[in-house]
Amino acid sequence: MSITRLTNGPKHHFFGYYDISPWNPAQTHHLILETDFHERAVEQDDQATVALAETATGEVKPISQTKAFNLQQGAMLHWIDVGFGEEITHNDWEGGRLVSRAINPETGARRTINGAIAGISPTEPIAIGLNFARMRYCRKVVGYANDQYQTETLIPRPTDDGLFLLNLQSGESRLLVSISDVADVLAVPELINQPHWFNHVLFNPDGSRLMFFCLIAKPSEFRLSSLWTVNPDGSELECQIPFDHKVSHYAWQDPEHIIIATDALGDMQFTRVVDRQKSITPFGNGLFPHDGHFGFSPDYRRIVCDTYPFNPERLARLFLYDVAGKTMTTLGEFQHPAHITGVWRCDLHPRWSPDGTLISFDSVHEGSRQVYVVDLGNI
Repeated sequence: MSITRLTNGPKHHFFGYYDISPWNPAQTHHLILETDFHERAVEQDDQATVALAETATGEVKPISQTKAFNLQQGAMLHWIDVGFGEEITHNDWEGGRLVSRAINPETGARRTINGAIAGISPTEPIAIGLNFARMRYCRKVVGYANDQYQTETLIPRPTDDGLFLLNLQSGESRLLVSISDVADVLAVPELINQPHWFNHVLFNPDGSRLMFFCLIAKPSEFRLSSLWTVNPDGSELECQIPFDHKVSHYAWQDPEHIIIATDALGDMQFTRVVDRQKSITPFGNGLFPHDGHFGFSPDYRRIVCDTYPFNPERLARLFLYDVAGKTMTTLGEFQHPAHITGVWRCDLHPRWSPDGTLISFDSVHEGSRQVYVVDLGNI
């Protein structure tokens, strides 16, 4: 096993979230964002360069630019192939509305999709879009800077905002599930006038079902969160974990089972949820941290997971878990400075390569924000 730095300063480089593969299918290039800053929140006039880092050399090739990004989830970069050749996508602003750009990195041809991508189907040319402008004022760390909303004037449970179904071929979009639809199913009377919002969309492996969070802002307290699943056509909406429990990081293990960190069984821990059966059991043989960003390898035999740098040494840890053997291996520990926290913190957010031999992650342990690659070798 080896760990190498893929990108270099003086500019800062990162990918963002943990449930997306940043490599193209051939694994010759890794998607990144490049910025001049990383120790403050992203503001409305800030701009990031969307680029490709060559896997073999780390050479950075600029492709596009965007103001629709944050330091946690980036610009939700993806690789797609929906009939226009291999393309990359990134979220962007067009005037006062959120869109996605689809760009052929070889020819430079560009298309615009009406909506900001949050999750992409593994089987169909569709994606789910979210309103990252609203999220900025509900939870700053995951939203895009804008002047469209103020927290005190947000409509708490809008009927025209929520999950949007995006057609990646035509670029068209339509509202699939509204925030009001979800809030009315499981209303919290004392918080009925507090802002509700959606986040964290992920399709299951066969594209037949998708999960998402509905969250509610609680005055002077931590937000309430809940886990929901729905079909890609908007039917069979079901709550899996209600608002009286915390839900955090997640992954689909197969088309019917979600692994998620939650306190639904008492203490915060990783659990296994059976979709539509409301069955929750412990997962991981007690070896996982109470929470962390994690994901299954392409063959679903292994899990990579990180921890926050909460310990006194400020070490963010990276683990590899063998599902069948129920064993955990430490891949590395990375010290993060105490001032890199809150909205501009740098979670490792590990991501798998398509063939399952490489893992990339973002880190600040060498003084700047850069992308690193784990070559698992014989592990």
